[in-house]
Amino acid sequence: MIGLLSFPGSASAESSLNNDVTLERISTATRSDGLGYVLRFHFTAAPDSFKVVQSSAELIQIAFYNRGIVHETEQIAYHGPITALERTNLYNGLGVDITLNPETSYRAQAYLDQNRRHVLIGLTEVSSREINVLTDGVEPVMWNGNIAAAGDEFIEADTTLSDSELEELLAVDNDDFWPESGPLTPAEINRSAITFDTIILDAGHGGQDPGSIGAAGNYEKDIALAVTKKVGEYINQYLPELRVEFTRTDDTFIGLAERGRIANRKNGNLFVSIHTNAHTGRQANGAEFYFLGQGRSASALEVMRRENSVVRFEQEADEVEELTQQQLMIYELQNAGNMAMSQHFAELLNHQFSQRAQRRSRGVKQAGLQVLWEASMPGVLIELGFISNPTEERFMMSEYGQSILASAIFRAIRDYKESFERASRDRNNND
Repeated sequence: MIGLLSFPGSASAESSLNNDVTLERISTATRSDGLGYVLRFHFTAAPDSFKVVQSSAELIQIAFYNRGIVHETEQIAYHGPITALERTNLYNGLGVDITLNPETSYRAQAYLDQNRRHVLIGLTEVSSREINVLTDGVEPVMWNGNIAAAGDEFIEADTTLSDSELEELLAVDNDDFWPESGPLTPAEINRSAITFDTIILDAGHGGQDPGSIGAAGNYEKDIALAVTKKVGEYINQYLPELRVEFTRTDDTFIGLAERGRIANRKNGNLFVSIHTNAHTGRQANGAEFYFLGQGRSASALEVMRRENSVVRFEQEADEVEELTQQQLMIYELQNAGNMAMSQHFAELLNHQFSQRAQRRSRGVKQAGLQVLWEASMPGVLIELGFISNPTEERFMMSEYGQSILASAIFRAIRDYKESFERASRDRNNND
C-alpha cells in the first residue's frame, strides 16, 4: 500500500528547493477518536514530496524527497504499536523505516497538518484480513543510492527529458542481468525462428473501446498508444536492425483475436501488448507483467476478466470466447518453449521497471488473456500502472512518465534480443 503526495507550485515547495528542510523531531500521539495513533514529523518546511510504502503489518516505510533534508536531532518519541524507527540518508532525501508490533494491524495514511509543514502518518486500526489485502504484492523498499530516483514521479507533467538524460536511460548496463530463469537456452527457441528481427507492438483498446478511465477522466487507450509509439521510436533509433510492426498507430478499434492475427501475418518474433491497470480503490499502484497461462491469483483473474471484456465492442462477439482451464492446460503442454520465452521477457521487464526505472512492480503473473492467445509467438501483456490512482495517472499522462516507461520496455526488448541471439548462436554451434 502506497500513499503519494506532492506540492508543485506551492510556496513551501518553492522555498524548499533552495533551502535546507530540517527535521527537528519525531513524535507520536494517541488519536482523539481512539482508533489508532498519529506519527508526526516536525519539519521546518514541507518537503517537496513524500511517499509511504506499507508492505506488511509490521513494516511502514516513508521517503521524503527534497534537495536538502537535515535531521541533526535525535529526538524521537514513539510509543503504542511502534517498536523501532530507523533513518537512512538518500542522495536527495530521507528514508525512514517504522517497525510495528504485529499483534494489532494498522493502516498507514500520510498527510500534511494544518500548518503545512509537519507530515503526519495516521495509523488506523484494521483487521488482519484487511491489512493482508492492502499489502498483497507490495515489496519493501530497499534503500540504496538509486532509490531516491523514485521521487521523479512527482515531476510535473510538462517536464521533458533532455537528449543526454534519454541516452542515459537507454544506455547499456555495465553488467549483464538475467532473471531467475537465466538467459534463454537453445532448447527454448523454436527451431523455425532462426533470427529475432520483428517485434509486434500492440497498444491496448482504441476507438469505441476507451479501456479503463482514470481518476481525472483520462483514457487507457490514449496512454497505451502514446507509450507504444514511443517504444517504437526508441527501437527505430537505437535498434534499427529490428523491424517494428504496430497493431494500431491511431485511435482505431481492433478486436482481440485480430491483434494476434496481425502479429502472425507480420511474422513477429515477440508480441508486446501495452495497457494500464485499474482498481476500485485509488491506492492500488504498480506495474504487472502477464504471460499466457492459468491465472493463479485474484489480481490475475481480475486483469483477465477486464482485458477479455473488450469482446463486447466487437461486431462478431461470438468469435472470441472465454478461455477455459482445459484450453490453457493444453496450451501449456504444447507451447512450453513459447511460455518459457514469454516468462523470460516478462522477468526482464520486471527488472527494468523496478531496478532501472525505479517504478514499483507487482511482479510477473500468468492469466488466460485473449489478446495473447492468437499470437503464435512469445508474448507479454504489460500493465504500466494504475490509471485509477491519481498519482500514477498523472505520471502516465506526462511526457516525462511516458519516456520513463517506454525506456524500460525498450531496454527489456534489447536484453531479450541479446539473449535470443546468444542462444541461437549456441544452437548453431552445437548443430
